[in-house]
Amino acid sequence: MTPTRIVLLTETNSKFGAPVLRRLVEYPGVEVVAVVTREPGVLCEYYADDPDPVDVAESAAAAGIPVLRPAKVNDPELVERLRELAPDYLMIANYRLILREPVLAVPARGTVNLHPGPLPRYAGLAPFFWMAKNGERAGGTSMVWTTPEIDGGPLVAQRRVVLNGTETARRIMDLHFQASWQLLDDVLPALITGAVELTDQDGAARTYFGKPRAQDRTLDWDEPVEAVLRTVRACSAEVGALAVTSSGSTFRVLSAEAMPGHAEDLGDPGELRVFGHGVLAIRAADGWLAVTSLGLGADSEPEERLTVTNVPALLDALDLGASG
Repeated sequence: MTPTRIVLLTETNSKFGAPVLRRLVEYPGVEVVAVVTREPGVLCEYYADDPDPVDVAESAAAAGIPVLRPAKVNDPELVERLRELAPDYLMIANYRLILREPVLAVPARGTVNLHPGPLPRYAGLAPFFWMAKNGERAGGTSMVWTTPEIDGGPLVAQRRVVLNGTETARRIMDLHFQASWQLLDDVLPALITGAVELTDQDGAARTYFGKPRAQDRTLDWDEPVEAVLRTVRACSAEVGALAVTSSGSTFRVLSAEAMPGHAEDLGDPGELRVFGHGVLAIRAADGWLAVTSLGLGADSEPEERLTVTNVPALLDALDLGASG
């Protein structure tokens, strides 16, 4: 049987796309005829601090697969090169440039996108951040037939991911990556035979989220404790959530937890206080939360990550000047 020809599009350092490439290369009846990734030096910030980085371009080249690295994915030159490859499918797995109609028209059968979110909900960027910030309990991963509308085409298949509403963005990402790779394994036989059944998305249920803004990553002390903690969890895979106390002190909260036994201890929203045996706490709208680790460096990546163990020394280091 003639192999099904696939062009994979993914970010160069994608920890999502690298296992997809490996699965496609190893899958019987599939031939990866090219990998399209970003131009040299352009990396996806999702994996900027990953201790075990990947290089999809390097892996593809080592497997003898042509690597295309356009600055603009919709350039006529790339379109022509893709036509020469005569793919049956283009497959998107964490590729953040938008494909226009000339590119989408290239493959003989179509373009599919492996989106680690429960479409039609959580279309767009950073679904893990938004699921954590929203306290989402009903996750899921989707393979969608790609159309000019971002994540808006008919569904090829989905897998549910059950959450408890308290996971960090990193944990949500890990769960959805695993489910996505399993979904790919489920769907590949149908892609090879062409027996794909499409289901239109419910447009009324669609939610779209863009790239998180600075205010989305900033703690709002007028919110309840649980809402503040959701923002902390959403930012935990990055540099932490920005905390500005009522006294003007600024740092990054990397992890925190609720303090249910101190609801009766009143304070102003954003007030920093030390409780009991050195618990560093900040007041939210309906109670206090204990900061368990934080980072220095308010406007960029933390210069240092600190676990809250010696609160007096920590307060001196941060020049916070709080008292118990």
